[in-house]
Amino acid sequence: MIKIEDKIQEVLDKTDILTKETFDDPDKMRDFLKTLSSMYNTSFSNLLLLKSQRKDINFVAKKEDFEKHNYNVKDNAKPLEIIKRIKNEEKIKFKVVEVFDISQTDAVRNKKVYEKEYIDKILKDMCKRRGLYYYPDDQFINIESIIGDISKNTRQNNILKYDVDKFAIQSQIEINATVFVVAKKLGLNTRNYNIKHICQWGKDKETRTLKESLKYMQKFTNYFVKDFENQEKINKIEKTEQEEME
Repeated sequence: MIKIEDKIQEVLDKTDILTKETFDDPDKMRDFLKTLSSMYNTSFSNLLLLKSQRKDINFVAKKEDFEKHNYNVKDNAKPLEIIKRIKNEEKIKFKVVEVFDISQTDAVRNKKVYEKEYIDKILKDMCKRRGLYYYPDDQFINIESIIGDISKNTRQNNILKYDVDKFAIQSQIEINATVFVVAKKLGLNTRNYNIKHICQWGKDKETRTLKESLKYMQKFTNYFVKDFENQEKINKIEKTEQEEME
């Protein structure tokens, strides 16, 4: 019988292999970033683990969580394993948790669709709020500019708070990859977006460096989406106030 500790270490070690495989193959990198666009709240390590068990994933939760919302896991659906961090008495431990993808249930996840004009408006206001120049005819450059600002502020503010920040390399590659993820999230055309240079950057680099970069791709995406949603709320409030004044 495999001990729990051995099982956890086995799964954790697997993320090293999966990270290298992702950077070694542009198709796998593109697929990982595509999944990240819909699961940006999930840690990069769990995304790698999930995709190694099931190619197409969109949203995962424990069986009981689906059942709380009156959704049922399909018969004979095979559970997926992720690692959950547990902080107890200033110590961090890990445990293996079984989850299911939404496609393994009778639930349906609707994808939000954004109009181009709406995206332009939000990006313009985000740039203004951050003191960044707005490029009227290039959504990708505006997204890159905002992510670069998030990257700079995140690293400066967290360098003493998060251990990973002490070792991470400030890389334009992380920003470029995140631009692709955000563009997919917003529904922009990424067909011609170059992923190969991201993999080329990772060639011959240590696994630790590659894992840190995947962590930041997930982190920057999460922050961007939250900032985008925050700008939506700000615009809604301002519109309501303007209507009341009129």
